[in-house]
Amino acid sequence: MNQYDIALKSLLQRQLQGGFLSRFTGHRITEWLGTELPEVRTRHVDLLGKTAEGQLVHIEFQSRNHPRMALRMAEYALAIYRRYKVIPTQTVIYVGERPLRMPPTLAGPDWLYTCRIVDIRDIPTEDLLSSPHLEDAILAVLTRLSDSRDTIRRILQRIATATPDQRTVAMAELMLLAGLRQLKMIMKKELEQMSILIDINRHTIFGPIHREGVKEGLEKGLEKGRQKGREEGARLFATDLLTQRFGKLPPAHAKRIQNMNQAELATLRTRIFEAKNLKDLFA
Repeated sequence: MNQYDIALKSLLQRQLQGGFLSRFTGHRITEWLGTELPEVRTRHVDLLGKTAEGQLVHIEFQSRNHPRMALRMAEYALAIYRRYKVIPTQTVIYVGERPLRMPPTLAGPDWLYTCRIVDIRDIPTEDLLSSPHLEDAILAVLTRLSDSRDTIRRILQRIATATPDQRTVAMAELMLLAGLRQLKMIMKKELEQMSILIDINRHTIFGPIHREGVKEGLEKGLEKGRQKGREEGARLFATDLLTQRFGKLPPAHAKRIQNMNQAELATLRTRIFEAKNLKDLFA
């Protein structure tokens, strides 16, 4: 699991009440299921949800064109059926930079499999920016942008209205996804000019930023606060994801996260979406 998968899964898993996910899949997911699919070898899907009617919704994120994506999805469909006895509705969400070129079909004599493969850039940017869900606004950075600076500025303005804890997670996710579109430098420049910089200047992702000489302070803060900021940001990010998935963390688990180093936090993040419960995660 790479860092983009973690951010994308976090954004979509928080949207059980609607937003982009419901519109994109055509289903209203009421709960998330385990993503480990037993077989001769263990498989892990990106997201697997269940609707109130019992329909399973399988979502995969792909940042590169994979010539055998349809085969992978067919194998996932059979593995899901093997475990849950339900054929899932499947969607591949392509978030890559290059044009989408993955064939959606797998055909043979008297046999045909087709999966839905969609390019997130085909979603109108304005639809996501105007959504009441902050997660949708963050996803807008992956669409086909006519004005990158204006889009990022509007996303940052939305993030500025969130609670401090929400801002921490949202900024981490936005930075990761902006990297897919080579927009990190534009983000930094927009932050220099925005009034919310005063609120974000303690943000752990960027390190300490001084109000005097914003540009110089930002660069120095990035350098000096990089190690400490990454670790603290990773702790907050992991804690938020765990709380959303398993509920309020017991004090013992929260303390363990606070005592983890960066390598341990990285391992924890890769396991969050695989573990069925906290006991498995911290075993």
